Amino acid sequence: MEGIKVGIIEDEMIIAEDLRDILESNSFKVCGVAKNYDKAIELIDNTQPDIVLLDIKIKGEKDGIDLAHKIREDYNIPFVFISSHSDAQTVKRATEVHPYGYLVKPFEDRDVLVAIEVALSNFKSEQVKNEDEPMLLSDSLFVRTNNLTVKIPLIDIRYIKADGNYSQIQTKDKSYVLRSTLKEIEGKLDGNRFYRTHKSYIVNLEQLSAINSEYVVVNEERLPIGRDRLHHLMERINKL
Repeated sequence: MEGIKVGIIEDEMIIAEDLRDILESNSFKVCGVAKNYDKAIELIDNTQPDIVLLDIKIKGEKDGIDLAHKIREDYNIPFVFISSHSDAQTVKRATEVHPYGYLVKPFEDRDVLVAIEVALSNFKSEQVKNEDEPMLLSDSLFVRTNNLTVKIPLIDIRYIKADGNYSQIQTKDKSYVLRSTLKEIEGKLDGNRFYRTHKSYIVNLEQLSAINSEYVVVNEERLPIGRDRLHHLMERINKL
């Protein structure tokens, strides 16, 4: 991890300097220390760190969790929360912003290094996942497959099948396997056109050719329908 730039947001200078010593003795580059929200933003803007170590309880009206929200919104960098506070409310707020790691005071040198390693790994995994997520644009879905981003017209999609953490999009001519869950894909699709007939299937309503109490037919394929879904599906079709 030699050369990785780390920003430290900590208002207790003894702790901040301890972190600096640990990091610099392990080939990291400390690009600055900030004590509050505004100074932290200046530090990030001016030095562009690769990762930020962020104390939850910093001085000022806005705390470290407020800063984490700002980092999530405007900066594409990982952050690790530093805290000695474990009350339920603080934990809940901290969890909601999805930090890449935690460092609990008091800490040892190894704790700091492990927290950074885990955070950078989590960040990398998140970036890869975001690249693989399907993108909806007008009447088409763009999906990542075989190192290419492929355009699939929505009208060509017959159904989408769940396969664990993967999903399979079936069109007339081809199948596409995506590293996205069915729930993630469902959230991107037009609910007036696509319907989740079963926990493992989303169907294109325009491709339906028959329905009974146990299955729906899409291009002569029988796909299961959940018992609690049949009534809702019939209501949806009656409104089309």
